[in-house]
Amino acid sequence: MSNDEIKTEIQQLEQVDYTPLYSKDVAYHNYGYIHTFRVISDGLRLSWIKQFFGGLLAGIWIGVAYTAVLYATYKMGNPSITKLLTGALFAGVILLISFLGGGFVTAHMWYNRTMFRRVEKWSIFLKACMFVYLGNILGIAIFIGILFLSGAFSTNDALFVFAYKSFGLDKIYSVGTALVNGDAVTSVEVWKTISWVFFSAILCNFLICLATQGAKSTKGNTVASMIMYLVVLFFFAIGGYQHCVANWYGAWILVIGALSPSDHREITSQTALLFIALNILPAILGNFVGALIIGTFMGFFNKDYDDLLIKEARLRFLNETLAVRENPNFLNNQNNDDQYTPWYKRSSKKTKQKPLPSRKDIFN
Repeated sequence: MSNDEIKTEIQQLEQVDYTPLYSKDVAYHNYGYIHTFRVISDGLRLSWIKQFFGGLLAGIWIGVAYTAVLYATYKMGNPSITKLLTGALFAGVILLISFLGGGFVTAHMWYNRTMFRRVEKWSIFLKACMFVYLGNILGIAIFIGILFLSGAFSTNDALFVFAYKSFGLDKIYSVGTALVNGDAVTSVEVWKTISWVFFSAILCNFLICLATQGAKSTKGNTVASMIMYLVVLFFFAIGGYQHCVANWYGAWILVIGALSPSDHREITSQTALLFIALNILPAILGNFVGALIIGTFMGFFNKDYDDLLIKEARLRFLNETLAVRENPNFLNNQNNDDQYTPWYKRSSKKTKQKPLPSRKDIFN
């Protein structure tokens, strides 16, 4: 688009009445939708280092929670009680994230449907998802690596066997069973595993997106937000659905197990690569599709507010686009704080940037 075309569209969008989005009398479900949309939209514009370390923190909390699940359930003989304990302990991740910080790439996916409506560039959305996801992966790796170095598994082989089977091989279904039994893996089993992981991942992000929006619907009530998050994630953990972040716990156990001396013949570098190919990759795609489906349904249910949010986000993006064309470093200057910039790279004289209009300025 030319600058004139952008300015024309901005003028049209500025004529829209956005005040319904700021009413205090909106219903809880509408408020949750509006607030979730804004929080994720704002999160896409954080500096890459904030996105990365937010993801890294969440990855560490995943490691903490799954290790608690591991120790609590590895001698549990009753499958039903094991699922209940898994749900109760894993749901505690959200408490750590809420009070200590962090972010999941699957929560960002809630926003993916807006990309198909030309709100802004795909590159902005995908870049944010990439940095958060890299942080998630590395955070889990750090925790698992330290857990191995602490000797947690070297003195307890039964714990290690339970870990790589429950969090690794069991999540690739019949392929994992074939590896344990030393049988040949057939193409039928491979495609069946990919299909099961993909559709399970869709169900997973149904619940993740519901938890994200449901917690925001509480209008700032911390206790109610925690209850909403915990209840929905409790269902997710019990269901055993495939989550492209949480499943890296099993992937890293297989990777480190393959790199360390072991008598477990089913753990090799090929096993770890097979897990990533048959579980992680289909889970990413399934989580994305799940967010797209449930997000679209939510958008239709909140259509009046959704149309306004789309236009408001488009207006913000177009203003940013014009600002960047005038100054290519505009977004970098907006996103990078001095606290994340080495002292020797800081400018001695701060250049004044023309600020983007705030929502309040737009309505006034």
